[in-house]
Amino acid sequence: MIMLTGEYDYLTTPEDGRRTANAIPGAEFIEMKKIGHFPMSENYPRFAQYLNLALHHIHERTDT
Repeated sequence: MIMLTGEYDYLTTPEDGRRTANAIPGAEFIEMKKIGHFPMSENYPRFAQYLNLALHHIHERTDT
């Protein structure tokens, strides 16, 4: 599991995301810099970079 949280997300803060990921065995947390709660609407090009990073991590974990 990979959790993405925006640096400027005040509804679900990066601290919330990090704490939740730390409580889930095998989970990874990625803080998205310069993004808030609706990253795909706020800055899709920046969000796409983080999404691709998350997908790459998932692919690495599941590649057989």
